[in-house]
Amino acid sequence: MLSEEIDRWTAVLHQRRALLAGRDAAEVAAIDAAMERLQSGAFGRCLRCGAAISAGRMQANPSAATCLACQQLQEHQRVFTNLPVA
Repeated sequence: MLSEEIDRWTAVLHQRRALLAGRDAAEVAAIDAAMERLQSGAFGRCLRCGAAISAGRMQANPSAATCLACQQLQEHQRVFTNLPVA
């Protein structure tokens, strides 16, 4: 990732963090994790499968840690494990 891109994403993440500070602890934690991934070079890559996260998803949610396919799989798994036992 180019230094200009890193600077831009850092600014975006800092703005979102400032906006959400004190209101959404989970999202602030996700932003902090995204900033760590940005510094380590893992930003924009899915933590589950390693694929690139689409530009559209990153624009919509800069703290996204997974690609859309893995996010959907994770949500389906969560729903399945929360089904009531008959």
